[in-house]
Amino acid sequence: MTKPRQITTLRAAAVISSTIIGVGILSFPRYMAEAGGSSAPLIALTGVLISFISYWLLASLCQRFPGETLFGFSRRLLGAPLATLFTILILLMFIALTGLTVRQFGDVATTVLYKKTPIEATIILMLLIGMLSTRRSVVKFSYIHFFYLPLIVGSILVTVLISLKNVELLNLQPVLMPPSPRFWNGARQASYLFQSSFIIVLLIPFMEKPGHAVRAGALAIFMSGVIYMLIVIASVGMFGAEETKLLIYPTLEMARSSAFGEGFLERLDALFIIIWVISVFTTIYTTGYLSAYLLQKLLRLRDRRMASSALLPVMFIVSMLPSNVFETYRWSLHLGQAGMILIPGYSLLLWGVHLVRGYRKKESS
Repeated sequence: MTKPRQITTLRAAAVISSTIIGVGILSFPRYMAEAGGSSAPLIALTGVLISFISYWLLASLCQRFPGETLFGFSRRLLGAPLATLFTILILLMFIALTGLTVRQFGDVATTVLYKKTPIEATIILMLLIGMLSTRRSVVKFSYIHFFYLPLIVGSILVTVLISLKNVELLNLQPVLMPPSPRFWNGARQASYLFQSSFIIVLLIPFMEKPGHAVRAGALAIFMSGVIYMLIVIASVGMFGAEETKLLIYPTLEMARSSAFGEGFLERLDALFIIIWVISVFTTIYTTGYLSAYLLQKLLRLRDRRMASSALLPVMFIVSMLPSNVFETYRWSLHLGQAGMILIPGYSLLLWGVHLVRGYRKKESS
C-alpha cells in the first residue's frame, strides 16, 4: 500500500516556518547586537543565507529519494552500522534541543508570567502537551502547524510594525561592518535558530510534490528570516546597540515599550507573550516529534506512543541540568554549534556517497 501524499508545498513551508519561529525570538537581537552592534540586521541576514545553504544540501538530497525518509535511504548508502550511528547522534541532538528549548520557556515563564509557580511545573506541563501531541500522524502534525502559523506571524508582524514607529534611524548606523571573526560568529549563531528545518526529511515522503521541498524550505526560511530581521531592526533601532546588549529579552522589552492608542492594543507585550507561548509549543512539537520518530525507528516500535512516553522524563532531566538562564543559553549555543557540524556534514557525506555510487553505476553500464 502506497503512502498517501497529502501535504502540500504551502503546508510543508508552514511546518518549517512555525518551527523556526520559537523560543529564541526573545533574545535574538541581543546576540546580533553583541556580534555586530548597529550592523546586527546584516549579520542576521547572513545567518539566514547560511541556513538556506545547509537546508538546500539536505532537501535536494532527500528529493532524490522521494518515497523514503533520510533514515531509510541512508542505510542503503552508508550501511546499517554507520547510518544507525548518525541517527543516534541526531536523536541525541534533538532530545537536547527539546530539553533546552523547554528550559528557556520555563525561565521566561517563571520570570514574566508565573512568578510564584515552580519552574519544574511549567516545564513538565509544556513537555506533556508537546509530547502527547507527537502521537498524531505526520499529516495531522502538518495541519496543526498550518493552523497556528497565521496567528504567530500575523501577531508578531503587527507588534513589530507598531514598534517600528519608535525606531531612531541613527541607532542603526553604520549599517555595514567589515567581515571579521566576530561577524561570522554572529552569523553562525543566527543560523542555529533554523536547524529545526531538518523536519523536511519526515515531510517529503508525504508531500504531494516532493520536488518542491527546496521551494517550501526557501519560502519558510526567508519568511522567518524577514521576521527575525524586522525584530532586530526594531530592537536595535529603539534601544541602540549598546543598550540592546544589556537586555536579557530585548524583543519583550520592545513590545513593552510600544503601544497603539489606548485600550485594546495598549499592552502589546501581553499579546506578544501569548503568541510566543504558542510559537514555543510548535517548536517543541516539531523537535519532540523528530525525537520520538527517530527512537521509534531505532527500536523498531509499532507506533510513537511508547517512544514519546519514554522520552518525556529524559527531556525533563535535560531541561533541569543548567543551573541558571545564562548556562542554558551557553549550552544552547554549544548545541547549535554541534548541529551546524553534524547536519551539513552528514548531508555532504551522503551526497558524496550518492554521487560516487551513481558515477560507478554509469561507468559499469
